[in-house]
Amino acid sequence: MTDIKKETKTFEQVIKTRRTVRNFTTEIPSIENVNEIIKSAIYAPYGSTTGIALTKIRKIYVFEQNSENMKKAREIIYTQLKHNSRELNIVISLFPFLKKKMKPFADRVKKISDNGIPSLKIAPYLIIIAEKKDFPSIEKQSIAHALENMWLTATNLGLGFQLISAVGTLSGNKQFLELLNLPKGQYTLEGCVLGYPVSSSSKIKEFELDSYVTWLK
Repeated sequence: MTDIKKETKTFEQVIKTRRTVRNFTTEIPSIENVNEIIKSAIYAPYGSTTGIALTKIRKIYVFEQNSENMKKAREIIYTQLKHNSRELNIVISLFPFLKKKMKPFADRVKKISDNGIPSLKIAPYLIIIAEKKDFPSIEKQSIAHALENMWLTATNLGLGFQLISAVGTLSGNKQFLELLNLPKGQYTLEGCVLGYPVSSSSKIKEFELDSYVTWLK
């Protein structure tokens, strides 16, 4: 296995070399590295006004490639994508004035539902984060913090990371919630896949600060 950091990176380099990886090898990362990435999600900020323990607020599920549960998860995700595609096209047909705005996204969802998500069949791990709903509703922000921690940690370890946004639409999917043994309507879900990239890039992205920032003095 190749679970060795290729080089020591500064925090700035980790941030600037973070990339979405869509092409993975079948090589399996070490459990130590996977646990390190998952652990970083636990340390991410979260919101709760009820004072309940973090173990009740944030739950993390790991699906291993070629397992029966991974096969079930993949089938549920694809079925949900087809359902989402049909719904989007129904909305567009009923409300033509939305076509310009929604059609590009609807076409993208249809393409994915027709062709699948290649990384779901290859990447060694699918990781789901479930965040308990609360008031005010900030669970999506909390999950974003957790995923970003994981993404940066994976980058630092030389591993590839891809968000699987389709998982976010499974928060109300009874079949998927049963797979996770979660009650319906109480958790928001997001997910990602993790593994070694087919090719890696250490190219630094640079942005002009003045193009984004306005100082209000």
